[in-house]
Amino acid sequence: MNRNRKSVSKTPVQKTNLFHFFQRTPASAVSSTPLDTNASTPSSSALNSVTPFITRTRPPTECPACNKIISFYKLNDHLDNDCVASLPNSSSSSSPKVSQKATSRLIDLTVPEIVLNTPKNATDKDTKEEETTILNAPSVKSILNTPSKKKDPTSVVLHTPPPTPSIQKEGRKFNSSSKKNFARRREIARQFKDRLVETDYKKHSESKVLDKYADWSSVKKKLFVEELKPKFEGLPYYLETFLFLLKSTFDEPLNQHLFNDEDHRTYNNFKSLSLEAQKVYARLFSRKFQWRRKEKIDYKEIASDLGPALEELCSSSLLHGIEQLEDLPTLLKLLTQIELKQLFKEAKIPFNGKGNATEALMKHCRSQPCLSGSALSMKDRITAKIKREYLKECYKLNEESRRIFLRLILLSTLHQRQEEEEEKGQQQQNFKMLQVKIGDKTFPTYRIKRQRAIFKHRDHFLKYGEASLLELQVRESYDNKQWGTLVEMTDPIQQMFTEYSKEYHKDDLELPNFLRRYTAGSVYVYTFNKRIEALQCLKRYREAVDLIRILINQDVYLLTHRGHWYERLALNLEQHLKEPYEAFEAIKNALNDSWVSPAHQFALSQRATRLCQSPRWKQKLEPLLSGLTLLIPAEPRCVTITGRSLPRDLPGHKSMFIRGDSEINMNAGDVTLCSVEELVLQHYMENGYTHGLHGEGSTLWTVIGLLFWEIIYQLEIDDVFISLFQAMPLDFDTLDFYQSRKQDIEKRLEYIRNLSSSELLQEIAKIWEQNHGQTSLVSWDRFRDLESINGLIQCIPSPVLAAISQRLLQNYRHYRSGFPDLTVWNPQQKKWRIIEVKGPNDRLSPKQTLWLDFLVSIGVEAEVCHVEAVGAKRMGATPQVAVKSKSPRTIDEEEEENVKVVRKSRRLKAKTDSA
Repeated sequence: MNRNRKSVSKTPVQKTNLFHFFQRTPASAVSSTPLDTNASTPSSSALNSVTPFITRTRPPTECPACNKIISFYKLNDHLDNDCVASLPNSSSSSSPKVSQKATSRLIDLTVPEIVLNTPKNATDKDTKEEETTILNAPSVKSILNTPSKKKDPTSVVLHTPPPTPSIQKEGRKFNSSSKKNFARRREIARQFKDRLVETDYKKHSESKVLDKYADWSSVKKKLFVEELKPKFEGLPYYLETFLFLLKSTFDEPLNQHLFNDEDHRTYNNFKSLSLEAQKVYARLFSRKFQWRRKEKIDYKEIASDLGPALEELCSSSLLHGIEQLEDLPTLLKLLTQIELKQLFKEAKIPFNGKGNATEALMKHCRSQPCLSGSALSMKDRITAKIKREYLKECYKLNEESRRIFLRLILLSTLHQRQEEEEEKGQQQQNFKMLQVKIGDKTFPTYRIKRQRAIFKHRDHFLKYGEASLLELQVRESYDNKQWGTLVEMTDPIQQMFTEYSKEYHKDDLELPNFLRRYTAGSVYVYTFNKRIEALQCLKRYREAVDLIRILINQDVYLLTHRGHWYERLALNLEQHLKEPYEAFEAIKNALNDSWVSPAHQFALSQRATRLCQSPRWKQKLEPLLSGLTLLIPAEPRCVTITGRSLPRDLPGHKSMFIRGDSEINMNAGDVTLCSVEELVLQHYMENGYTHGLHGEGSTLWTVIGLLFWEIIYQLEIDDVFISLFQAMPLDFDTLDFYQSRKQDIEKRLEYIRNLSSSELLQEIAKIWEQNHGQTSLVSWDRFRDLESINGLIQCIPSPVLAAISQRLLQNYRHYRSGFPDLTVWNPQQKKWRIIEVKGPNDRLSPKQTLWLDFLVSIGVEAEVCHVEAVGAKRMGATPQVAVKSKSPRTIDEEEEENVKVVRKSRRLKAKTDSA
């Protein structure tokens, strides 16, 4: 079979349409009566009874042109090259009937359709029309060839739950060889063209009619949202996900300038594949990109024999076969240990295990000269032998086409970078779509309103795709702590970033801050952060300092990270490079930088104080301290309790305590272990409080998220929603969120300040009942039920709740961490308290200190509870004394202190052993 047919790439539609010739159509399936335009549409069950389905094991088929019996997977090749009836020179010798078959085979197919009907209550009296959208199966060409108009990029797409249009599945049988059915086809096309469907915009705005041919992507999104389940009937979830992501990317008008002819050719080539081939490709695409033996590609749910599907993928150039594999080390990795032993035995080479096989064989090939009269080297002869005798069938995805699909999917999943998912691959996306399909996951109601194209040029987008792939490799090395590999991998990025900034600096600067994170420049800067940490681990502090200064000097990408960069710069200059004046100058610049957050200002203020008051530099630097605007919050209120702790062998490990109520069962030898937070929570439950939660900021944020639900999800802000699967707006964790909604937020805050507890409960109950369980910013499982929230609301004054809400909404990214651990309350006495828990040797971080200072300033009873650990004699533990609260230290200082403690304990133990 000729796998490199040029005709396939030129006319990819042939493969799709000829696919339906694989099974003969029953004679009874084709109607011989004239078309009755008034007749009712047949039911889907009746249509399915005569529709030929594709079986897993297909028998040989008959050529529709010359009636020759051939293998089904050779049908396209036969029609293009060997068929007598379809050859150009055979037109005179072929009968008219055969010629008609050959010319009409491109449109002889069964078309399954999904028709979107308008509900009765969705019609508009002014328009008095309805629109029907037909969603064809992914491998079938649309029966309507009406040219589509360009979608208005400013159009608004409604993402709303039911009521939505009802879906019914239909199927019709068309035979292009029949003039009557051909006329019937034209008549149905004319009828569909005259029908319109009106989508439901009444809840949020005036009614709006979507033209089928001008706004198909909007209707598609509306169709997809019905009950939040995809509607590709009969497809497995992984192929359904793959097709939806590709289609949603290609249908977006703002993306059209990013695709070239090769992208369209690859996409159409995939759509023209058979259903089995599409399933196999989607499976392989979601797996690791590498060569695989045929026996390792085993999907019984697709077909018992995947050979035809793999051959079809190879002929379409989406898959590489064994012919394209010439790398000997890769071939050796694919062999089993038994096959390697046999190969080494035939080559008369000692076999020392699979791990050393590649090195040993390559060494043998270099030492053996070519045979006289032979042009093949020893390496080439061994490669040919392996492919001939051991690896007859082996496959790998075509890298070029795979990169095209990766870029397309990347455009559909830009929002995942914001959500910071651990797994951003195809497997994670497949699982999310499966959850949506079966109803386990739903998303809030919001409107998709696209106005800006993030990438103005195709090269701009290609650089983002390349940078994202490099970032994944860097992240993998970072997680494995391969510092040398990470530094080597990121060596060329500095030059790439310089060239990119010169070319696209102006384009990226025009974007709002929350969209700049989706540019290649932001990915480069994010990768620089990993490189800086790797350089510090390798103790190459000078290079780290130079790179940090490059990041600080740019003013376009990841500006909210500037506080972190200043902290690292001051630490490296002071501690490692011993340059105190340079460190002081860096702190001075940071305190005057508006992008540095309060927590970083506080940490830098502490570092400046320690630096200027150190004995070595006090005389020279202390006079300069008065020129700095230091951030110094008030000391928080502290209480201390004791708890019986299990012995700890290493510092830094989380302490485990024995609950106070374990004394009841001590005689039976049973004790209840708990964390330090649970121990403190029990203490407050025994001292006047009836309810409590260890949820940090999520406890109050659940209440705030419910009160501001409409502002977060239902305001029409440009470009903050670009996908149907977003749990938050794209700008939520940026400063742009508050600025673009400032008027609405302040109006809502004033409204909350004037509400009573009962009115607050009504507001929360309404949102709770309408949206409970949706994947959003609200932690629905934080409270057992609505009654639990009611008890907390009764204890919180409305002005206090409004003040905390404003602080979080102004800069959620910064203030989402550092909130105290425990929230306790008593609805009967109308009192509540917020507690930060600190175990032995634990200190307050800058963010925690600032939160406590803010809560106390607005009248909240907030305090720090230190736990003094007392050892249990029955368990052989030694008493531990709690350390008094000192000024917060940075993470690096704590790590250095822990290392010193470990070294000191080892020295003492060595002296004891020697004595």
